[in-house]
Amino acid sequence: MMTVEEFESLEVGDHIETVAPLPTLTKETIILQTAQVSKSKKEFVVTYCGMTLGRWVCTLTKGNLKWSM
Repeated sequence: MMTVEEFESLEVGDHIETVAPLPTLTKETIILQTAQVSKSKKEFVVTYCGMTLGRWVCTLTKGNLKWSM
């Protein structure tokens, strides 16, 4: 989904657009807006079709990215 280099370059307010999870119903994509940033952790507000789904966290550990909800 994201490279380590992309992860490291993210700043608060940056947007990431992902694939459409239900492409037969709508081409609408999931949007991740960077909400909090630290060296090894980024927190995103996740929206789909204009609705906030919650927050996802991406953590960099030993060169690998791990996602949690």
